[in-house]
Amino acid sequence: MASRKAQPGPVHPPSTGNPPGVDEMIALARRVTRATGAPVVGGVAVLLHGGGRHTRDIDVYSANFWETHTKLESAGMLWDASRREHLIDGVGIHMVGDDSLGGPPKRVSTIRDVKVIGLADLIRGKLTVGLSSIRRSKDIAHVLDLIERIPLDKAFAAKLPRNLRSPFKELVDQVFQPARDNKRGNPIPPAIFLKRHAP
Repeated sequence: MASRKAQPGPVHPPSTGNPPGVDEMIALARRVTRATGAPVVGGVAVLLHGGGRHTRDIDVYSANFWETHTKLESAGMLWDASRREHLIDGVGIHMVGDDSLGGPPKRVSTIRDVKVIGLADLIRGKLTVGLSSIRRSKDIAHVLDLIERIPLDKAFAAKLPRNLRSPFKELVDQVFQPARDNKRGNPIPPAIFLKRHAP
């Protein structure tokens, strides 16, 4: 069986201005998930699961982009052709499919009244996209953030597909045992990490 290369994540237009605050972003995500029935993925999901990084847009999982588009439009979240995204109060909304998550979500839950993919699905997606290109290193940073803040240990790797277990464990080491890899305690440079684990 031929191996399938991971597809790069969604291409988002450049963001302008300061990102909304966490509470405001979560309130907007709540409106999006209520309108579409689709769970959030990406930066908002990281926030909801306990990560602390800001995000400038709302990514939602969609198995049917046209259906999700129709629901967004019906709720007044119109398509902006110049920015190639739907908008809610000036914040971009992007649809993410199976290719960016490494498959459909296996679990969806509700946190702060927002539908969100499960933690294992979130980390699977972040690693799938993050390992595909150094340009997606922010996805690896999201995983590092979740490992540190939740915190997660190497046992969590059992919840991930086999091909992602080794990179996840190495990231756990980077967070909790950085001195193991070099004398100064610096993390492994992203290019070396990607070379070791790229699909």
